[in-house]
Amino acid sequence: MAERPDWDRLLSQKADETLDVYLDLKSPHAYLAVRPSLEVARDFRVAINFLPYTLSYETLGVSKTVGAEMKREPASPAADRKARMYYTAAREYAALQSLPFKSPYRLLDSSLAHKAFLFAKQQTLEVPFAMWVYLQGWASGWQEFELESAEQLRTACENVGADTNGFDAFVQPGGEGEDALAQIKVRAEASGISGAPHYVYTDHSKARRVGLFGREHLALIRGKYAAAGLARRIDVVAEFSHAWPGND
Repeated sequence: MAERPDWDRLLSQKADETLDVYLDLKSPHAYLAVRPSLEVARDFRVAINFLPYTLSYETLGVSKTVGAEMKREPASPAADRKARMYYTAAREYAALQSLPFKSPYRLLDSSLAHKAFLFAKQQTLEVPFAMWVYLQGWASGWQEFELESAEQLRTACENVGADTNGFDAFVQPGGEGEDALAQIKVRAEASGISGAPHYVYTDHSKARRVGLFGREHLALIRGKYAAAGLARRIDVVAEFSHAWPGND
């Protein structure tokens, strides 16, 4: 969170393009994508538009069902290995960024948290909010932060400086947050989303918006922006390591 002044500066810069970045607050790989995604704004005249999208554990193959106890139930031994590797890979990359990471003790429902994300976004606090929640959650394997608690999510908003008047009405069922989340879901699925992080950028060589899943595509996206003449400085390079270790 000590990087927050830098995040605020990067998000307030003038830009000629917008990169949509869809995150899920229960996704470890979305957690790992926030800071490297902001590096695009550092190097290119591109605004980063972080948006929430609620992934399905069943669709991802992490669990065949999501029951009342929120325990992972893989469909097969192969699915179990895939799910375990999903978290193992995240743990290794989190270490590279010096971010805390413990695998979750149960499955998570991020729907309410995504409404809180949008509430914070109205005050341009979505990045501090997301990172505060991520750091609290992944540091303890989500045992010390309850992602489904409106009270704890309100506290998260307060801790990053949000005015929480109207929070309860925004996040309640049928409230403004639910409508906004539904509209974002339609946009995300129209772009082909299959996981998080999901990037949607303008490819000028094809004159259309393109969606890609995974932060490994940041180098490709940066290359597209470099080719479009959007670099902020003459020394900017498109290359970007998937094993980005963070800024010293």
